[in-house]
Amino acid sequence: MLVCTELVSSFDSPLFWDLTVRNLISLRHAQDLLHYDFCPWANYWVYWMRHPLACLGAAAVVAVCCGMYVNPVAYAVLVGILLVGGLGAIWPWIAVQGLSGEAEFVTARCRPGQVTTVRLRFRNHAPWPVWGLSIRHGFHDASAIADESSGIALARLNGWAETEFEWHFQPGRRGVYPIEPPRGDTGFPFGLLHASIPIAMRNELVVWPASVPLDAMPDAVEIQTREDQLTDRRAGHCGDMIGTRPFREGDSLRRVHWLQTARQGRMIVVERQSPATCAVRQVIDVFASSHQSTGSSHSIELALEIGASVLESLHRQHAFVELVIADQKFAVGESRAQLWQALDALARVPAAGIDAGNQCHFDRPSRQLPTIAITTDYALTHHRGHGHVSFGERYIVVRTAEGAATLPVRPGCDCSAWIEIDSADSWRDALPQRWRRACRVA
Repeated sequence: MLVCTELVSSFDSPLFWDLTVRNLISLRHAQDLLHYDFCPWANYWVYWMRHPLACLGAAAVVAVCCGMYVNPVAYAVLVGILLVGGLGAIWPWIAVQGLSGEAEFVTARCRPGQVTTVRLRFRNHAPWPVWGLSIRHGFHDASAIADESSGIALARLNGWAETEFEWHFQPGRRGVYPIEPPRGDTGFPFGLLHASIPIAMRNELVVWPASVPLDAMPDAVEIQTREDQLTDRRAGHCGDMIGTRPFREGDSLRRVHWLQTARQGRMIVVERQSPATCAVRQVIDVFASSHQSTGSSHSIELALEIGASVLESLHRQHAFVELVIADQKFAVGESRAQLWQALDALARVPAAGIDAGNQCHFDRPSRQLPTIAITTDYALTHHRGHGHVSFGERYIVVRTAEGAATLPVRPGCDCSAWIEIDSADSWRDALPQRWRRACRVA
């Protein structure tokens, strides 16, 4: 009892915890020392020793030496090593000889982070079953994961049978999946060598850029009416007056009804008709030279997400949008198929951007339309004289670290930023607020 009491009291001692922490730190330093690569130049020559066949080969050499100079019984160990190595090297190749597979996505489109179902079908034409089959490549970005060999492990495939699996796949980024042709891989039973077969894809999955809802329309001076069609169902900024309402922060002073303001003692603004069909041109800068300042694809992903948010918002408010992506133009009207086609084009933009050399620029439109251009401050400050962003009326600027450090956007370029989004900000919260404020300011 006395010993237990002393042991418990020692836990409350500062000296005990100080020694414990020091020991843990020492163990951590020892672990770091043991795992430190002192000769990185020699890795090319010694990495082959990490393969299991290298260990089996070394064991076979030792067994031969022992059998020749110590005891012939060691040859039995040599036979066992050769059997294990031969079976581990040959059996994966035998297992996949009668195997064929195909895969399909249940849904054709989704957003990053949404879960979709992948249906896998395998047909085993051989009488023996297949174990340890996994799906590698195609569904995961190898640059985003530490272990490039990671895959989706499957259960046993019976002989002379067709087996179907359903896998819940969650894409981490926009793009078109599979990223590369997938393959079925097995290293059963010992993982010494692997054999694989190609998996036929019946369709593809298009992952659109993430977007946020925007609930405002730019001012009438920025969005032109099309065919002078107006509607009373939505409040807008043109046409006849349909009512009044209290002043909200961001409203233009041009809409103030001064007579009602004087009568009621508070600011009252006028609501007018909204155009039934508006027209606007949206340009998204996807050139690699405009996003090279970040050293990664973060700024181009942010520009595409902002572009998708603006496009869907304008389409939801019945606006006609002429979307320009590099040298491609998409007319997005009331049809949902046109919107899907434009979003598919955004999903297919390469992660590093489009390399167009010195010829990349925003072409002047075939007809004069108000333009919303989405670009970076790096493009505005470094390429303002090369035609990269030579045409635009409203610029949504993604601020990058290098672009902000070299030259501010506003004083350095003759085209000012309409909305600025810092790449370090939470754009999902910042964009709706700044979009609403920019749409209401005259």
